[in-house]
Amino acid sequence: MERNYSIDFIKFFATVFVVCIHVNPSHDDFFLGNQENVLDVIVDTFARFAVPFFFIVSGYLFMNKIQKHPKPSAYLKKYTWNISKLYACWFIFYLLFGVVLRLFQNHGTLAERKGAVADYLTSSITFKDIFYYGSDTSGFQLWYLIALIWAVVIVFLFEKWKKIGLLMLISTVLYVTGLFGQSYSLFFPLSFQTRDALFFGLFYTVLGAMFALYGKQILSVLNARPMIYLASFFVFSALEIGERYWLVNIQHSKPGDYFISTIFLSASLFLFVLSSPGLGKNSFFSKVGKNSVGIYVVHICILNETYRLLRSIDSSFFTNSVVAYVLIVPAVFWCSYYLYRGIQWTKGKLHVKPHKHSFTNTKLQHK
Repeated sequence: MERNYSIDFIKFFATVFVVCIHVNPSHDDFFLGNQENVLDVIVDTFARFAVPFFFIVSGYLFMNKIQKHPKPSAYLKKYTWNISKLYACWFIFYLLFGVVLRLFQNHGTLAERKGAVADYLTSSITFKDIFYYGSDTSGFQLWYLIALIWAVVIVFLFEKWKKIGLLMLISTVLYVTGLFGQSYSLFFPLSFQTRDALFFGLFYTVLGAMFALYGKQILSVLNARPMIYLASFFVFSALEIGERYWLVNIQHSKPGDYFISTIFLSASLFLFVLSSPGLGKNSFFSKVGKNSVGIYVVHICILNETYRLLRSIDSSFFTNSVVAYVLIVPAVFWCSYYLYRGIQWTKGKLHVKPHKHSFTNTKLQHK
C-alpha cells in the first residue's frame, strides 16, 4: 500500500481541535458559570470533525491491512492487544490521577476527601465503564480507545462474513438512532449514553473501511479536484454550526457530540485526504501528527493542572475564550506533545517496545 502522507498531516490539526474542545472555558469545571459565546459555539462545533476523522482513519488503515495480511485473525489479535495495553495503562494512570486530585487538592476535611475518593472509585470501577464506556475516570477521553477496539472487532467479523455492506446499513441506523441521545433528544430523548462504540464510533470506522474497499472507485466516479472536497468540508462544517445553533440555542436541546452534517463533512474531508496523498510529506505537521494518540491521551492531565494553576491566580482574564484558544490551547498541546515524546524516549532507554497501531503509527500501516 502506497503511503498517504496527508493522514498524518490532517491528524495534526484534528488533535489541535480536540484540545480546543476540552479547553473551551464554558466546558471547564474550574470556571463553572461561564456562558458560551458565539466563538465557543463555532470552535466547539467545528472541532467535532476530529474524532470522526480518527475513527475513519483507523477503519481505513485496518481494512487495508487485513485485506493484504496472510493471517487477518492474527493481525486483529495483535491490533486489539496493542490498543488494549495502551488503554489499560492510561486508564490506571487517570484512575490514580483522579484519586490524587480528590485526596490532596480538594477542599474539606480528610474524612470528606476520603469519602470523595470512595465515591469516585465506586463510580469508575464498574464493568460497563471499564470494558465499554471507558469515560468515568478523570481520563474521560479514553472512551475513544475502548470504542475503537469494539468497532474494529465488529468490522473484522462482518468483513469475514462478506457482509460489510450490511454493516454499513446497520451502523447508519445506529448512528441516526444515537442522534436522539445527542442534540436531537428534544424530539425523542434516549435514556442512555450514545457517544460510544455502537452509536458513534462504529459508523465512522465502517465508513473508513468502505473507503479502503471502494475509495478509488468513488474518486473515479466523482472525478473532482482535491480543493472541491476541501471546500465541501468547510461548507458542511458551516451547516453543522447552523444545525447545532438551531438545536441548542434556539430549540434549547442539550449540546451534542455529533450531528447529521458530521457525516458529510467527515466524508468530504477524507475524500480530500484520499485525493491528496502527498500532502504534508516530510513536513513538521506530519511529524507531530504521528504522535496524535500521545497528545490525545496526555492532554487532559496537562489541561487539568493548567487550569488549576490559572485558578490559583484567580483572574477572569484566563476565562476569556480568545485567550483560551490563542494561549492555552497551544500551551496544552505542546506540553502534551513533548511530555509524550519524553515518555517514548524513556521507554526506548528502558528498551520497552512502543505501542503500534493505526492511530499512533501510520508508518506501520502504510507498508
